[in-house]
Amino acid sequence: MIAHIQGKVTALTLNRAIVDVAGVGYEVLLSPSQISTLAVGETVLIHTSAVIREDSWTLYGFSDTVSKELFIQLQSVSGIGPKAAYSLLSALNATDIERAIGAGDHVTLEKVPGVGKKMASRIILELKDRFAGSRSGTASRSAWRGPVIEALTGLGYSTKEAESAIDRIVEHEGESLDKLELSEILKRSLSNSQPKKN
Repeated sequence: MIAHIQGKVTALTLNRAIVDVAGVGYEVLLSPSQISTLAVGETVLIHTSAVIREDSWTLYGFSDTVSKELFIQLQSVSGIGPKAAYSLLSALNATDIERAIGAGDHVTLEKVPGVGKKMASRIILELKDRFAGSRSGTASRSAWRGPVIEALTGLGYSTKEAESAIDRIVEHEGESLDKLELSEILKRSLSNSQPKKN
């Protein structure tokens, strides 16, 4: 998958940027706040998550890996797709979303256009344990989590299966994982789960 792109901005719209990387122009979906920090002609590095569908291929862009990881986690919630997850991250920063989920704060999440009471309840119900305590909060912010999830989903795991595999090794090894190479963390994640066969 495309974890990030680095190149020159050649065009900007209200919610997209075209970034030239070695002669190839990548269209990246960005929040208005991100767009406001960019300028045509400058060289940028944008963290990305690729969402591939039968009729489209969309690159969602992020200013940091924490937001990108949260984008992936939000999609593990029943009924939450990339558009809804990105709407949340466009309206609220990652810290506010994590705090709201951990505190069971429906009101903050419901302020986001398109997020009603039912969706906010599902998000809190399915993700609260990950953000309620300092240990789960630390794990969610680990720099390796997003890349490992992307690697696992690329190998055939669903997002939920990838999250579960990672949660199991975090439970056993905790913050010591932060000292390992990505390849070793991926290897341990693979040993803890196998993707379901269709």
